[in-house]
Amino acid sequence: MASLVLLGLAACGKTDDKAAAPPAAAPAAAAAAAAAGKPSGAPATAANADNASQQWDKKAQAYIQINNRLLKFNSSVNETFAQWAAQARAKVAKGDFKAIRTDTHYFDDSFVKNIKAALDNPASMPAADAAARNLLETTQKYVPNWKSLEEYNKAKKYEDDNGAEGKRMLPMYIEGVEKINDALKQFSAAVDDVARESNAKALAAYKASGKLLELYKAEALNAARAVADTFSSAKDFKDAAKIEKANAQLAIMEAKLVDMRAEHEKRKAESPKSLPMIDRYDSISSSLTAFAGAYREARKNPQKFNDAIGKFNDAIDASNMMSR
Repeated sequence: MASLVLLGLAACGKTDDKAAAPPAAAPAAAAAAAAAGKPSGAPATAANADNASQQWDKKAQAYIQINNRLLKFNSSVNETFAQWAAQARAKVAKGDFKAIRTDTHYFDDSFVKNIKAALDNPASMPAADAAARNLLETTQKYVPNWKSLEEYNKAKKYEDDNGAEGKRMLPMYIEGVEKINDALKQFSAAVDDVARESNAKALAAYKASGKLLELYKAEALNAARAVADTFSSAKDFKDAAKIEKANAQLAIMEAKLVDMRAEHEKRKAESPKSLPMIDRYDSISSSLTAFAGAYREARKNPQKFNDAIGKFNDAIDASNMMSR
């Protein structure tokens, strides 16, 4: 079974051996403020608390967005691509410097800028900050050599030196990819924890403020993720208990979609200005409905679950788009 990828509002991921975290909803500070109905002339201490909460949300979303992008670094599009990647790794292990990965763009100037900006945010996230700093330092140590080897291969300079420079750079490339993967796993795990906290805050704020449309959307996505998290490999689809658990979450998801659609129509009629400028609720509903269909197919043919994950990712992307 190909690796499964989950991109969350809270930037989460999943492979065959790594469970994903629940998605984080929209920044919780703004929702909480609306729920509390605080007047503009609130005391300075309250203002400071609000500012600290907003900074926390900003930092959480920054880490989430960084992690969302990086999750694709080790994600296979399908089983064929996963096999190709495994074959390439085997060649590299045997000394073939031409078979290296060619995706250093994941750690480009934009990545460096974004992760440094998140680290500069004063909000307190010790574990996530430590993991982010380690990831940044690791990539800055190893990516330059990787890029050099990538460019060396692209220019076919091995034709001039019989591969001498490629052989010289390969050991550091192999070490670097391993270290980067380790750092990325630590970062993703820390962001997963941040995502859970952010998600819980947002759900509580939506409930307190009566924002039912946002609440139903978040609950539908949470239930869909619970379905996805149930399965890590094809053999899981032979586990009756896991199927039963996933089916229960699917029922919750579909019930929340019914609620979301009804509330969406109500808001469009009664309070259209309260909807986001980029309204993707219909897209989310369509993607999650397709997710349900692909999951039902996967119960007979587990390979279909990759299609389900793709549809789930589409729903997450649509939700993220409304949060920008």
